[in-house]
Amino acid sequence: MYAVIDVETTGLAPRQNRVIEVAVVDVSADGAVERSWSTLLNPERDLGPQDVHGISASDVLFAPTFADIAGHVSAMLTSRVLVAHNIRFDTRFLAAEYDRLGHAVPSLLITDCARCN
Repeated sequence: MYAVIDVETTGLAPRQNRVIEVAVVDVSADGAVERSWSTLLNPERDLGPQDVHGISASDVLFAPTFADIAGHVSAMLTSRVLVAHNIRFDTRFLAAEYDRLGHAVPSLLITDCARCN
């Protein structure tokens, strides 16, 4: 029913920065965790201010790229209501990653973010 998402990034601008960690927890209508998944990602660039996210270059050296996991993320979000601490931030970054790949952005990530606060 719900997909709780969280991302860590190299900075604050989705078009210039990259996702370096993504987590998805699928939760049922009664609040039970159905499955959870997370991974570090190699952004193929500088990690930005590491003191903010605590992720080092050695942590992501052999991690998959977003291209490697894009299909899996899409599958986990399908038919779910998205939930996040800062949904505008997370969805913009995920949408930018899909756009960067030239893939269609999953419709779940396209939202009127005026309602996201």
